[in-house]
Amino acid sequence: MGQRMSAFEHYERGLVLKQVKIFHTALEEFQQAATDPQHAGKAHVQMGLCLRSTGRYKEAVVAFRQALESATFSPKERLHLLYLLGQTLESLGRYAETLEAYRWIRREDPGFLDVARRVKHLTSGGLGPVPRSRPPEQSFVEDMLSLGQQLRSRVVPLLGQAWKSIGRYAGTLKAYGWVSTKSTSIRDMKLSSKQRGSPLTTDRSLLVRKKMDKRRDIRVAIRLRSQFSSKNRMVAGEGELRDLSPGGCRVTSPVAVPVGVELECCIFPQDEAHPFTIERATVRWSRALEFGLAFTKVRPGVQRQISQLCTQRIPVG
Repeated sequence: MGQRMSAFEHYERGLVLKQVKIFHTALEEFQQAATDPQHAGKAHVQMGLCLRSTGRYKEAVVAFRQALESATFSPKERLHLLYLLGQTLESLGRYAETLEAYRWIRREDPGFLDVARRVKHLTSGGLGPVPRSRPPEQSFVEDMLSLGQQLRSRVVPLLGQAWKSIGRYAGTLKAYGWVSTKSTSIRDMKLSSKQRGSPLTTDRSLLVRKKMDKRRDIRVAIRLRSQFSSKNRMVAGEGELRDLSPGGCRVTSPVAVPVGVELECCIFPQDEAHPFTIERATVRWSRALEFGLAFTKVRPGVQRQISQLCTQRIPVG
């Protein structure tokens, strides 16, 4: 049995996984790191950033509040953390709590970033976004991670260990072009990420879509609200259901969903009075802002409702 990893090593692995946007596995690493009081504060900050990146803003608020309970931050770092919390609350439309966070920052440092303008904007009834002068991730988070930057030489061997624990996400990595079948090095991942918009990558995406279009059932154009979650709740969110057929659908959502994950999917008809639930739907393909589902377990009554929806709509050409 291998030697047990330290909280610092879990934290470093989480940073590497977060860098390559494997947010769900990064969350697991940060959760392990948070069991050590010395690393709990910054681990909760990183958990909040991962949750925000996957559209789980309510959970991100909880993580940032837990980070604020840590006594390991300097007064300046706490202000940056409060700013992150305020921005996340603002995204949720929780403006009273947002003002509380921003006003606390203004009392401590009246000239902090654009807090004065944000407070003025919200108190005057404005609910739209306020441009910020400097992203907090480039100040607080980078400063907070200075220890990790100084010890960057330890990241490479840690990454080698990390790849052993994320084999179940290999399909997702290939689908997004993060790794090739020949190499899984940091350099290759960076190159693949930069080439994501290249003609070669675009052609590959088109091939995937053409392959997915060879379905048994005719798809119909539809736009309905949907909610989805995996059994362990590691993947959850809302989206817009499109291209529906009796056997599957396409969902647009800001939440990143790995290929192969099994979801429970709740569909809200246009009146939203009587939603119905697909017990099991498997993610067949996934890319930025959308993914495809194949219905693998549907109750007969729900199947009839889906068929009725399909007969009332225009087929997708």
